[in-house]
Amino acid sequence: MFGTMVRQIQYGARMLRGGRLSVSGLEGTVADLRATIEEFGEPGEEAAVMLPGGTEPDPQIQRTMADRRLKLTVRQAAGHVPYYRRLFEELGLSSHDISLDTLALIPPTPKSALRAASSAFVSERSEPVLLAQTTGTTGTPTGVWFSRYELELAAALSAMSFLMGSALRSRHIVLSTISSRATLAKLNVQRALAMVGAGFIAMGTVDPRIIIDRLATPMRLRGKEPQVSHLIVTASALGGLVQTAERDGWAPADFGLRQILVGGEVLSDSLRSRAEEAFGAQVTDTYSMTETMPTAGLACEEGHLHLSAEQAHIEVLDPLTHAPAGPGEAGTLVVTPYTQYRDTTLLLRYDTGDLVRRLPGAEPPTCSLHGMPATSRILGRHSNGSPELTTRAVLDRLQAERRLPLPTRYALAATSEKPRLYVVADRPSPALLARVEERFDDLPLSGVVLLEDPADLPEPCRVRADLTEHSFELASARRHPVWSAP
Repeated sequence: MFGTMVRQIQYGARMLRGGRLSVSGLEGTVADLRATIEEFGEPGEEAAVMLPGGTEPDPQIQRTMADRRLKLTVRQAAGHVPYYRRLFEELGLSSHDISLDTLALIPPTPKSALRAASSAFVSERSEPVLLAQTTGTTGTPTGVWFSRYELELAAALSAMSFLMGSALRSRHIVLSTISSRATLAKLNVQRALAMVGAGFIAMGTVDPRIIIDRLATPMRLRGKEPQVSHLIVTASALGGLVQTAERDGWAPADFGLRQILVGGEVLSDSLRSRAEEAFGAQVTDTYSMTETMPTAGLACEEGHLHLSAEQAHIEVLDPLTHAPAGPGEAGTLVVTPYTQYRDTTLLLRYDTGDLVRRLPGAEPPTCSLHGMPATSRILGRHSNGSPELTTRAVLDRLQAERRLPLPTRYALAATSEKPRLYVVADRPSPALLARVEERFDDLPLSGVVLLEDPADLPEPCRVRADLTEHSFELASARRHPVWSAP
């Protein structure tokens, strides 16, 4: 107990000073948490104070700490990162000119800049050991370098989140269907689960029928639950699993799933509802990206997206003017990870390209994560189309129609008036078209067109479920299709 107290005091002191965190101290805290839970049982509600957002923040203290962390981050980037050193010279700025009040003097960093020259964002004081790349579904992958410190720190923080936030225990078994190209995500989860003591299966993005079989197959491992208890998956791959379960007659009783953690793409309410119905497990919407690790977001019970203010400075900016979005307005998430957590690839005001909407009104939310900054959940990527036709708005309507195939594929094409929506359907019919058109009565469309071949879409619709990995494993033939389109 004394060691635990010392580690907590040291952690708090380092947080206040803004210096590097003790990875060994955090790993010790994880071990203490695990041992305490295994000996005394599940923690009560008071344990929530150990998680980000678990306590009511003092606005003045929060602002003071954010200003201190931001100044330290800017000083490191301007002094030791080639891209920002050159940028500050061109702008005639000194790192001492930047604070929370003057941050807008630095233009947002576009994704294209990092993608074009990832080494220009690497601190000259760092020791890079891993180049992690994004999956590249929207084009050329973006590369981000990480140090051993960053990898070990992210794993320890994830382990704490798994223990306290997801209630993961050593008896659980986690299956990941994330593409093997997502090196950082897989490495981080494996290390974190090893600290928790939970089992980990990395299957990759393979045929949904193979994954369904694995989810239903008994594990027969001493000290573990009989079947896979947690699933990590992208939204589009989850769509493929849902369709397989619905078509082939699987029922929740066939599985032992407790929780499905979804990230990487927009998760619609319709798909979440169908997944919970098909698998009998809670579906949790998460947000993270390679460039801003370990900063991550979690959707609360009221549908807000919460991101930790301890790990990064978060802004919501108009995607065209870069002015702060007003209450209720949509904008792009712009993230500055603090150097307490990042020492290799440093990013100032990184434009993620992900649209969110600021919450209306000045009052903070009253949900369970009210201590963390909140926005709407991710709406999709920025485009110059109608602000009402977000990825989330379209997917919510299309994925509620069970006669459309999953994962959903669609495209919006500009016309002289309103955009036209093209949707891939297994068997287009007048009845199906009428139902889809009715679902979009409230949105500005010039019409809906159903297509059988995804190649006929006016522009490609790439989803992460397309990153299919070959497998010699064959799906079980014990199920027979029971679904048919009209």
